[in-house]
Amino acid sequence: MLEQIKVLKYYFYYKYCLSLGGRKALMRRQAWRMRRHLRYVAKYSEIYRGKRRLRDYPIVDKEFMMSHFQELNTVGIGKEEAEEFAIRAERERNFVPKLRGVTVGLSSGTSGRRGIFLVSDEERIRWAGYILAKFLPGWILGKYSIGFFMRADSNLYQSIGSKRIAFHFFDIYQDMEKHRKRLEEICPDILVGQPSVLLEIAKDIEKGRLRIRPKVVISIAEVLEREDEKRLKRIFGLKIIHQVYQCTEGFLASTCSCGTLHLNEDIVHIEKERLDKNRFIPIVTDFERRTQPIIRYRLNDILVEKRGRCRCNSPCAALERIEGREDDIFLFEGKDGREKKVFPDFIRRCMLFAGNGADGESYWEDYENAACDYRVVQEENGEITVYGDLTERGKEQVREELNKLAEDQGFVVPQVVFERYGYEIGKKMKRVERKRRLCL
Repeated sequence: MLEQIKVLKYYFYYKYCLSLGGRKALMRRQAWRMRRHLRYVAKYSEIYRGKRRLRDYPIVDKEFMMSHFQELNTVGIGKEEAEEFAIRAERERNFVPKLRGVTVGLSSGTSGRRGIFLVSDEERIRWAGYILAKFLPGWILGKYSIGFFMRADSNLYQSIGSKRIAFHFFDIYQDMEKHRKRLEEICPDILVGQPSVLLEIAKDIEKGRLRIRPKVVISIAEVLEREDEKRLKRIFGLKIIHQVYQCTEGFLASTCSCGTLHLNEDIVHIEKERLDKNRFIPIVTDFERRTQPIIRYRLNDILVEKRGRCRCNSPCAALERIEGREDDIFLFEGKDGREKKVFPDFIRRCMLFAGNGADGESYWEDYENAACDYRVVQEENGEITVYGDLTERGKEQVREELNKLAEDQGFVVPQVVFERYGYEIGKKMKRVERKRRLCL
């Protein structure tokens, strides 16, 4: 009961108090909370002892965090102990136990390096209040059913549950056939899952195999492509498909009532490593995470700023989109002999333009799934594999669009091969992916 009261307290705090004032007021509050947070970390984190100013902290990455796991966290939990505990929970599919009162979890390792996260009860309750403030479609004392599709359950997510808010975990490693009946039984008001899972659910709804009408649909864990978003809006009958940009390193961004993705600058500080005028790599400081301090953590995600202010009048900075990972920038041989980088969004546009003819004709074998089910992978040797159920004319169009892009960007098009598309249960979907760094 005490936990639920605390969740309610944080709900009101994040829902109403932090929205007061404009951008300057937000930055003042952020600066004050940052100073308080850094004082705590300097006292209790061994590796950061004595560091009081943000510029005194090094820019770090996952390798640094994992290499200095015990001396960085403030509760004295060792890496091997935490990893063993988390792996056992994954194998047994039992995510309720805590390690010395601390929730321990594993990141999915999308970047190829799996991480371990630690969250205290107080941080878990704060997170629950924040999530509810951001996404609950009505009054918090109403009744809601939440269907949550994830790789692993956690005490973190179960914090949301109460007598009025029923939380239902769906294991994405299980076949969708097993989930249909339960989904209809709980009839979720809020449906949460990665885009690949949401698209599978949407297909079932469209084909009449599933009858649910959630009020809110939230996309997590994967990049939500524009064409996928349009399709989900149409099938679910919603004006907005919400997005949560969250990773092991914090809850970084969320969608407002106007459908714009905003950085959660009321709980995180973001430094920007510029790639060009609009694109940047975020360097994150989460000033609410004390158990496992996240300070000046460099992600390898590419974010694109939105110009102008959102109609919702949020003081938090707006994003145009999450473009993908820095690791997935395609690397080609330039016509001048130098390496040429091409951002993932340019590859997506090629697929969008190639899948639809100027006369409105679709070049996808399954018209209903046009521009939805595809992947473009740059292989280790630099060649490109396009996974998609395209007609022969569609394949020609893909080559034409890549040639246009090459002419515009000044690179040499490598060999392009085509394969059938297949959805892999439990695996994160990446529409655009580079296998590893290409050495030219």
